[in-house]
Amino acid sequence: VLGLAQDRVHFETVESAEPSMLQRILTARRLGEQPPPRGPAPGRQHHGPGGGPHLPSAGEIQAIKGFLAKCWSLDISTKEYAYLKGTVLFNPEVVEEEGDAEHG
Repeated sequence: VLGLAQDRVHFETVESAEPSMLQRILTARRLGEQPPPRGPAPGRQHHGPGGGPHLPSAGEIQAIKGFLAKCWSLDISTKEYAYLKGTVLFNPEVVEEEGDAEHG
């Protein structure tokens, strides 16, 4: 996210109409096929509980946008972004929390 802030990347979100699990099962049964497995959306790398794709909530998206706006308002220099990235990358508490979230 710090990279997005440093590069001043703006992003928009759109809702996508994805068929429900029930709709996919019923459609596949009518056609005599197995329902297609639900795979991750293109470009998604986050995984939620059970190994499935994690789609961010509207609140999470707003939090990211708010963080980006705050970084931009602070007018952080390239060197300061480098320090921030180093702090995040080499902070053992951050790695610990991520590990706990994956295994918890």
